[in-house]
Amino acid sequence: MIRNAHLFKTVNYDRKIGVLTREDYSYMRDLLETALEQLQNSELDKDSEIDRLKQFFIKFDHHVERLR
Repeated sequence: MIRNAHLFKTVNYDRKIGVLTREDYSYMRDLLETALEQLQNSELDKDSEIDRLKQFFIKFDHHVERLR
């Protein structure tokens, strides 16, 4: 059976597409801040989730700082 090598080729793949940029990290940080504000304004007892999110902020910021 002969297969056409171009049969499954759809587009050229650029490896840079999957790379997170500084703008992506900034966008994620903004989303996390919004989530934190919503948790803090919630009437439910979410102290453990708030603490966990704040710890994640520290790790996230440290990771972004290392990208410079």
